[in-house]
Amino acid sequence: MTESVTFDKMAANYDAARGGEGRGHMTAETISPHLAAGAVLEVGVGTGVVAAGLARLGHTVTGVDVSQPMLDVAARRFDGELLVGDGMALAFPDGSVDNVVYVHALHLMPDMTAALREAFRVLRPGGRVVVRHGDPVAEADDLVLILRQVQAMQPGRPDEPEQVRAAAEAAGLRVLEQELAAEYESGMNPSTFINLIVNRQVPFLQRLEPERATELMAPILAQLRALPEPDRVRRQAWSCWLTVAEKPAG
Repeated sequence: MTESVTFDKMAANYDAARGGEGRGHMTAETISPHLAAGAVLEVGVGTGVVAAGLARLGHTVTGVDVSQPMLDVAARRFDGELLVGDGMALAFPDGSVDNVVYVHALHLMPDMTAALREAFRVLRPGGRVVVRHGDPVAEADDLVLILRQVQAMQPGRPDEPEQVRAAAEAAGLRVLEQELAAEYESGMNPSTFINLIVNRQVPFLQRLEPERATELMAPILAQLRALPEPDRVRRQAWSCWLTVAEKPAG
């Protein structure tokens, strides 16, 4: 089963520095045109911001997540079905799902190919998988330049486009589209970024010993504290990878 402990700890404050419902609704708008007709299963639904955005666009959405605290937050903004469950073993019959969506969640699965095989199993023929994945990229400003340093400290991601394509094809899916595409806009100020780090709301920091996390982040915090106008929000337009795949009908 995919691990929930890290996200259990982050649930209460998860949206504060991640754009919340505004980001979720923008992401939903980038996903909606690629869906097959029918309902949506979002695996790794988290706090429900994307599910709520998809529902607002008229989609029927079921959300699955391993973390009950994250689902408790989701239930306050999304009145669709929310289930505690593991993306590696979905509690749905074969061929019963129209769409499976992963929003920055596929890389959290222990095995992306096995997770996509499970998506293949539950999809009807002609059903689709839509994945938003990879590190977000934006035009450089003073905060983005520092964020890039933090990203470079993290272990290599398994959800680079070539790896997602290979996993989808190994799972039996046909890749229809794969591109670096606009996903959302957000704003952050240096003070918020500092709090995010100090409170270890960056997931990879929670996997480090506190002393190691403090040592690693010391030069980052120094740069952030040296920035002018610490409470001024910087606006960024972010792009991430979009992969759309289909279960062949035959």
